[in-house]
Amino acid sequence: MALAIMAIAFSSCEKEGDKTTLVGCNEHVVTACSQEQGKTNLRFRNISTYDFCNVVINPSSGYTNIGTIMKGETTCYRAFETAYHYGYIHLSINGKEFSMIPTDYVGETPLGAGNFTYLVDIPNINEANVSVTVIAD
Repeated sequence: MALAIMAIAFSSCEKEGDKTTLVGCNEHVVTACSQEQGKTNLRFRNISTYDFCNVVINPSSGYTNIGTIMKGETTCYRAFETAYHYGYIHLSINGKEFSMIPTDYVGETPLGAGNFTYLVDIPNINEANVSVTVIAD
């Protein structure tokens, strides 16, 4: 009997690496991780105090869903043909939508090949501002 209770208790625990399910967050299909030499490899760090749901980005060469990013979490890398210091980002926090939509990249220089991290922040949940800073890894 004790063995059966222990088996049930352990099977109900989350496995290491599982993410907490956010209330009201029905995660879309997430794009697989990839890292390729000669391309711009981007990862994303949530530096805000909020958990992000359904983060979709487009640094200029295609839309990518990177899923849920919990506060303080850093994602794996994803390879892009071209990426800039900022790009399209859309996410939700507790059902509230936030977006950064660039008008164009005229005069901007691509990041180039290598590994980079987008530091993403929502400084104030009452405003619709998304802040992005890029750092070379």
